[in-house]
Amino acid sequence: MTPELTMMLTALLLLAVLTNVVQMAALVASHGVGGMLRSRDNVPVPKPGFAGRTDRAIENLKENLLFFLPLCLMTAILGISNGWTVGGAQIFVAARAAHAVLYLIGVPGLRSVAFGVGTAGLVLMVIGLLNPA
Repeated sequence: MTPELTMMLTALLLLAVLTNVVQMAALVASHGVGGMLRSRDNVPVPKPGFAGRTDRAIENLKENLLFFLPLCLMTAILGISNGWTVGGAQIFVAARAAHAVLYLIGVPGLRSVAFGVGTAGLVLMVIGLLNPA
């Protein structure tokens, strides 16, 4: 298994699980256990405050995994793993972790920077796949 695929399966999936746990805790805090055990028809959409930020952070992570996962699979299938692909994957994973934290605590400007850094990591992976030597 390539280092890129290992990062995908461990760090980012762990981040997704942790973000979901934070989301559940936020929803229980705002609507109570009883409110979360019911059908949740009265939960406002979009959710306000912290609970809403957790929803958006999770959705943003899922959207970005749609770009990262194929690149990771390509490194494994093509047998290409080099400084560009590994470095790009490391940058992407670190930036996504920073993005999630910044989203949850409500720091919009730095959150956007983290998003851009993660995108740069994806570009580095593409460069590494196109120039495998």
